[in-house]
Amino acid sequence: MSQINWSWIQSEPYQLFINGEFTNASEGGVFEIINPATNETIATGSDGTHGDIDRAVAAARAAFDHGPWPRMTGKERGRYLRRVADLLEANQEKFAFLEAADVGKTFARTLDYALPQAIDGFEYHAAKARELGGEVRQVPEGTFFNYHLWEPMGVVGEILPWNGPLMMACHKVSAILAAGNTVIVKPSENGSLTNLELAKIFAEVDFPPGVVNVVAGQNRELGARLVEHPAVDMVSLTGGTETGKKVLQQAAGTVKKVALELGGKNPNIIFDDADIEDAVQWAIYGAFADQGQICVSGSRLLLQQPVYEEFLELLVDKVSQLKIGDTMDDDTDVGPVITPAHEKKVLDYIATGQQEGAHLVLGGKKVTTTPLDKGNYIEPTIFTGVTPNMCIAQEEIFGPVVTVQPFQTDEEALEIANGVEYGLAAGIWTRDVDRAIRTAGQIRAGQIYLNSYFSPAMLDSPTEGHKYSGVGGAGIHKYMQEKSVFLRMK
Repeated sequence: MSQINWSWIQSEPYQLFINGEFTNASEGGVFEIINPATNETIATGSDGTHGDIDRAVAAARAAFDHGPWPRMTGKERGRYLRRVADLLEANQEKFAFLEAADVGKTFARTLDYALPQAIDGFEYHAAKARELGGEVRQVPEGTFFNYHLWEPMGVVGEILPWNGPLMMACHKVSAILAAGNTVIVKPSENGSLTNLELAKIFAEVDFPPGVVNVVAGQNRELGARLVEHPAVDMVSLTGGTETGKKVLQQAAGTVKKVALELGGKNPNIIFDDADIEDAVQWAIYGAFADQGQICVSGSRLLLQQPVYEEFLELLVDKVSQLKIGDTMDDDTDVGPVITPAHEKKVLDYIATGQQEGAHLVLGGKKVTTTPLDKGNYIEPTIFTGVTPNMCIAQEEIFGPVVTVQPFQTDEEALEIANGVEYGLAAGIWTRDVDRAIRTAGQIRAGQIYLNSYFSPAMLDSPTEGHKYSGVGGAGIHKYMQEKSVFLRMK
């Protein structure tokens, strides 16, 4: 195990970061930061208010309208981002510990996956900032010269989720800043700790005042204030689909740009010519990594009938061997879900699945053994006998629950895969290249994994979800706006 140091968590309340300075919330309140593995308070944070959002917006507005940041070259902005990456790398064990303690991820997976991804976000966009130019376009009428520009949106409000607060913040904030925008970061009330710690790095790097602002708090309406604020040019949200619908409604009054990365109910299709051993290992990772609390989790396993029994037997055997335990232990595979309320929601879905007639073949219970009974631990759960119209096959559970459905033909697999309102991701397992490419083209989803599940190349090949899973673009250009200039040549 890497060295764990609980003194990395400060004893005094974490402050907001507004206009280049650390500050208490305007009304002096604090909120508790709770470890889901024990449901004990491990820290406190300044409890931001609407007034604090207004202060942060005013700072970001002034920094964009009058400050140096949007007027720097991409190379100059890249130097700042590169320094953030260096400081993150120097403190990666600390950040991995804080993330694990705050949201229940295992320390080992956070250190091995989330931290390299977070660091890469700033490294990637430090380089990307240098190539955000435009292009010259040929105009049929010879008397015109036309060039096309990408320009920053302005002030961006970034509303972050609790299931990947550090990686999401680093990917999105680095893109926002590389593009020349200023930003107000609003972390989830259930996942603020690493964002508040990240503000210390922004301060150390010495960004111009107002370029980066972090306002945390337990009031869910803080995000709504950002969305409705007339001085905010764009709002970006990663979260649930119902929240995304509300954001679209709230943004209508100011006609600002909205980018939404929302939920998923993602199929993982195993054809009869797949490498079964490999597919089972990836299916377990795809379904149960971070307790299934990942938007792209492969929570629907579709198994072609000839390999159904073989695959299911191996799946149940290997999932039953996953270790549920302390998030700080290197050999822990499964940690807690985020809150007692979310634990109840997942357990309610499990009960609903049984009531619907699905067969619970593994798990399905809250862990009640000491000392895990203090936390929000749920056994990894597998359902068979699932039909496409069941609630557990249609709705995003966002927990360690996977449904297994058989299919006979390629056409039936596609019908089941596309038969939900979401379209975020999908996995396809087959040795037949033609079948793989054909199926990928017919699935209505933004990310397709062929003979794998998950991808480390999210920054290099960004995409948005289909259907109810997203809107507003992907990658750095979603934080920019286009301009076309026509020059008449005399």
